[in-house]
Amino acid sequence: MYVAIDKIKKEVTMVMLLQYYGINLRESGKNSLVGTCPIHHGDNPNAFHVDTEKNLFNCFTHCGGGSIIDFVMKKEKLSCYRAALRIYKIFHSHETGPKEQNMQTQKNVKLKLRFDHPYLEKRNVTSHIARFFQLGFCDFGLMKDRIAIPIADIDKNIRAYCGRTIHPDVSPRYLFPKGFRKSQYLFNNQNIIHGSPNPVFIVEGFFDCIHIHALGFDSVALMGTTISKQQIDLLKHTGRRYVLMLDGDQTGKQAMTRIGSILKKENISFKSVYLCHKNEPEMLSKDDLEDIAGPHF
Repeated sequence: MYVAIDKIKKEVTMVMLLQYYGINLRESGKNSLVGTCPIHHGDNPNAFHVDTEKNLFNCFTHCGGGSIIDFVMKKEKLSCYRAALRIYKIFHSHETGPKEQNMQTQKNVKLKLRFDHPYLEKRNVTSHIARFFQLGFCDFGLMKDRIAIPIADIDKNIRAYCGRTIHPDVSPRYLFPKGFRKSQYLFNNQNIIHGSPNPVFIVEGFFDCIHIHALGFDSVALMGTTISKQQIDLLKHTGRRYVLMLDGDQTGKQAMTRIGSILKKENISFKSVYLCHKNEPEMLSKDDLEDIAGPHF
């Protein structure tokens, strides 16, 4: 079987491999992760370094360094070809020939998560809803001390996790894997039934979307205040009507106007609902949503 090694090395990151193997390293400066070596399992807490920008690792005490291929070769004692094939199988890459497809991150690699965390309770996310969305508290890897939220494609394959910090003083609030292009996805789009007469709410954030779903309405999240061509295509694909309802702050209102203009040009059936200042969709009740959705536009 032919494996495009150069493509795999460009598209799979060390961070993705660390997540897959459940390896927890600590941040040490910009673009740097440090910890004990996961290859020879020594005791030196500073032996193993990862440069996330260059996508390279180095064990300074025993194992040497290299690329993601070298890492798997050393960790699993495989040849170069077998290591590349192993990575291909882990991440379900289809980059094995001239046909180009974009594999941005892991596919269907699931993390071990806690569905009943105080932060989720604070956001009114029950364990039942958390299990439905397969989101929860993570205590290792890139998502350590964050609520890991899976982002799936339309075939329900998990393509990445976004980590929401549980601490108010930690930045960034939302952490995406390096190289992941969220603009190619709509959060929760995989659960939208095609052709239903009921409208779908378009919101900014994950928890807005989760809240609306929990109250019995369909919703997708842009994961921000912009909309891409890929996201527009996903909206068109469902054949649904939409309610564009972003946050009520100035940024949200400006985005409403901008995105509304784009949806109109694309002939997408929608209506815009502007929320009051500082209001967010997550604050709305079921009655509020029923009034907004209404029987007709």
